[in-house]
Amino acid sequence: MQTTKEDNDRRVDDRIELPLQITLYDQSGKAMNISATGVYFEVITDDIEAFAPGVTIPIRITADTLSLGNGDGRIKLSGNGTVIRSEVKNVTSQGVEIGVAVQFNDRLDISDVSV
Repeated sequence: MQTTKEDNDRRVDDRIELPLQITLYDQSGKAMNISATGVYFEVITDDIEAFAPGVTIPIRITADTLSLGNGDGRIKLSGNGTVIRSEVKNVTSQGVEIGVAVQFNDRLDISDVSV
């Protein structure tokens, strides 16, 4: 199956509307854009009800920026997400380790940029 230019343009337009876009580089240095409508993380907590499916939680993401020639900086994104899946991974003396999948409710806002 061959991808047409129209298919590719539509996919790029759809990705731009998603809450988080990430660019990866393959071994030859070619940029490949991927998008995320949510995140998966693991956390150790005493309050597993705070991450129960259906609960809306605030999300803050801090990332390093790699700008050519301008030095490195940091960007902070914030928004809300709804827990769509959580599962107990392990029980430790510190608490319960759970894996949590969260779907973004809307696009993430840029709350801070520093260079």
